[in-house]
Amino acid sequence: MAGKGKLDLVERLTNECIDVCQAVLRGRKYLAPLLDPSFRAHKLQRALNEQKAAVGEMEMAVDRIMTAVEKMSEIDFADSGDAARRVAECCDEIVEACCFQDITGQRMSQVNEALSAIEDTLTFLSDGPAEAARPEDQTLLNGPALPGGGMEQDAVDRILADDKGKQEAQG
Repeated sequence: MAGKGKLDLVERLTNECIDVCQAVLRGRKYLAPLLDPSFRAHKLQRALNEQKAAVGEMEMAVDRIMTAVEKMSEIDFADSGDAARRVAECCDEIVEACCFQDITGQRMSQVNEALSAIEDTLTFLSDGPAEAARPEDQTLLNGPALPGGGMEQDAVDRILADDKGKQEAQG
């Protein structure tokens, strides 16, 4: 009987070792995309750059809004026509500055995508075999270009100004 007990113990320890090895291999498989140098060099670095750009854009927008409000507080309403024009100009400036929200949202989606990939992997590793959905690489819309990395507005205007661009915009 003593031999049978040792055999059961060896079998149980062997099975536990196999389970540990499988968990490590499974973990390596799912950590591989996060450990890939291209993830760190491209996706994670881009997310950090997008976050920095978004913060900068928000700061500039707040400065523009505050400047416009300060200008409005200095308006002399004795000349109502001039006052109305100046108020309208300040309001236009505030509305333009508030457009940062859309671009900032697009930039932050890049940050969220990178963080989501990390979170999905960590969730999978902590919860076990219930596979988390792993989105494929998306190569289409990547939001606004980082400063210095996109097409200049003049180039966009030229594209939209040619006949084909006009037809596509109308069609």
